[in-house]
Amino acid sequence: MTTVPTTAPPSAHGLRALLRVARLRLLVLVRVINSFGDGAFQGALVGAVLFSPERAANPMQLATGFAVMLLPYSVIGPFVGSLLDRWSRRQVLVWANALRCLFVVLVAVEIAVGAPLWLEFSTALLVLGAGRFIGSGLSAAMPHCVAADSLVGANSLAATAGAVSTAIGGAAAFGAGALIGKSDMSLALITLCVVPFYAAAALVAMKFGRRSLGPDETDEPAQTMKAILGGLSAGFLHMRARPRVAVAVTMVMLVRFCFGLATLLVLVLFQSHFKPHGFFRAGAAGIVQVLGFGAAGVFVAALITAPAVAKWGRTAWVTAVLVGAGLVAFGGAVHIGPAIAMGVAFLLGFAYQSTKICADALVQSDSDDAHIGRVYALYDTTNNVLYVLAFVVGAAVLGERGAGTGLIIALGVMYLLTAIGFRYAMKRLATHPTVVAAEAADEAARTRPTAGAVAADTAP
Repeated sequence: MTTVPTTAPPSAHGLRALLRVARLRLLVLVRVINSFGDGAFQGALVGAVLFSPERAANPMQLATGFAVMLLPYSVIGPFVGSLLDRWSRRQVLVWANALRCLFVVLVAVEIAVGAPLWLEFSTALLVLGAGRFIGSGLSAAMPHCVAADSLVGANSLAATAGAVSTAIGGAAAFGAGALIGKSDMSLALITLCVVPFYAAAALVAMKFGRRSLGPDETDEPAQTMKAILGGLSAGFLHMRARPRVAVAVTMVMLVRFCFGLATLLVLVLFQSHFKPHGFFRAGAAGIVQVLGFGAAGVFVAALITAPAVAKWGRTAWVTAVLVGAGLVAFGGAVHIGPAIAMGVAFLLGFAYQSTKICADALVQSDSDDAHIGRVYALYDTTNNVLYVLAFVVGAAVLGERGAGTGLIIALGVMYLLTAIGFRYAMKRLATHPTVVAAEAADEAARTRPTAGAVAADTAP
């Protein structure tokens, strides 16, 4: 085992106090720039396939497309984690973004010359695969930026800013496609515009010290290949030894599955069923609008989650949010139209982001630094697998361009069952030895002066 000494990260509460933490500001900036590029890249590809008349897709074709884009690079997630617990996470952020610039250029060239769609998506997988290093690396680095008692607020800021940026990037790509058309050259140009964002993210990441984001310690075998192959089991075993981490990851997996069902329903409804009505649009324009409403829900989650958890506790808050999401789904089953779909997108976006913020903070606080990269990679992988599985299940239920209310009702039931299961599991774990020890460590962190501490701030 090797250990790298580091100064204690500062404690900060409230948005203004968090933004005064220089290392956190940099980490959030890397996430925001990356996320905008991700949204624009995926929006350019998906928008052209889903909404061009000659490539109109039914629900199962949509599910197949998402499976092609998400499953292959999800498989490498657990192995990515081993490298994140072995390599400098700052170097990972720099080089992964540099590689993404090269791969995006290749995708743009393939689109411009009219290469087969399978080749375009195969190269796109390289872009998305490198993104696994970045997403998991940013999450694993968070405990190096703020103290344990500040993780909920820091995740509210970082994860939510990233999600909003992704939505804006996707909307920008859709909007650009609507303005300049969906020809191969237009799509290639939109795709190429992603390169400066990935390059900028690499440059910002270089402002960190080489070892400042960890790992501080390494318990992996000296042989890199042996460490990579052991990533899956190591991440799973560490989660098993930390029961709250396992519960949090399972909860987010189920919420992600529900979110995937909701996403498929929105795509099908706007593509094949909704008609323009006043302010609310259909087709690609409607998707841009619903992305905006979903991003607004994500942003509100950033403002509310940390103070809500501080007031009511994590378990009570997550339970209430999931129950609310279930009731919203039941309401949508009664009558669904463009306006109601926008409201549902807002509330489900809020529910997903708020519960993930709580789960992220729990995973970060309960996981050892030597294992957190592998845990987060496994966490990220299972989320993507459940998201794709939701598309496949939903497509099978909907059939050929269907849009029944039965799936919406099932969505509400799943949210409610997840709420009940999460609350029950967390209550049962309250007396578990590892949980008692983690709570004692959190309390010590709250009461012990921290080097470089940032004063508390009452801002939300």
